[in-house]
Amino acid sequence: MTRRRWIYLTLVAVPLLFAVAGPFVAGSAPAQRQAPFESSQWSPFGTDRLGRDVLAAALTGGRTFLLVAALTVLGAYVVGFLIGVAAAAAPRAWLDELLMRPIDVLLCLPSLLIIMVAALRTRGSAVAIACAVGIALVAPIARFVRMAARSVVHGPVMDALRMQGESRAYRYGNYAAREMIRPIAADLGVRFTTAVYFLASANFLGLGFDTTSTDWAVSVAANKDALTIAPWSVALPAGLIVLLVVGINLLCDDLLADPRTIATRTARASESP
Repeated sequence: MTRRRWIYLTLVAVPLLFAVAGPFVAGSAPAQRQAPFESSQWSPFGTDRLGRDVLAAALTGGRTFLLVAALTVLGAYVVGFLIGVAAAAAPRAWLDELLMRPIDVLLCLPSLLIIMVAALRTRGSAVAIACAVGIALVAPIARFVRMAARSVVHGPVMDALRMQGESRAYRYGNYAAREMIRPIAADLGVRFTTAVYFLASANFLGLGFDTTSTDWAVSVAANKDALTIAPWSVALPAGLIVLLVVGINLLCDDLLADPRTIATRTARASESP
């Protein structure tokens, strides 16, 4: 494994460790509140506006945030994938139009507007906001999958398989999966980043979790006014979000890079003094 990949894995591993193991570690933090925006008895990061230890809050604020983001992306991708593949494989042009024109209308709607309407209608329900984020993601996912699938379904290899009398399951299950796995896996990383952005924006605007929650985005919004006197109350949760987003995209780019590109990069590195 290259040094570059180790760096990318580290970027992703730090926030994931906070989210997975954080609540167990935070259990040893003192339960009583301390003075707001002062030094803490438990960690060097100080306290937040509610007198909670900043490190303890960061350790407990990532699990729900990341779980909601992951489930939202998976749900949106299942729906968008089915629509995109069905449109790409449609035997008639009118069926493709029937599937994709509502998607085009959905693309015209501002994503944050959809989220804000869902939040206001449901009084900030986290489930409703997650569903709104999923709806906002379905349209671009369906368009991307349709584009990726059309060149596979209507390509020369698929035509050759049809002429050879191969079964439908083989055509669409084996060959199509091999051809589409790389772009779709890369797109999953982008959509996860988008979901994190939308959820963080909603929480930052006070539309998601309760304002006293230790959620990373809520912590950034709640403590932003004290950035100059208690910088870690903002920098730590914000840094974890940035590490996760940047790390996932860099890791996806590295893992899913074209083998020819990797070979060229390796050859150049070996030739350099």
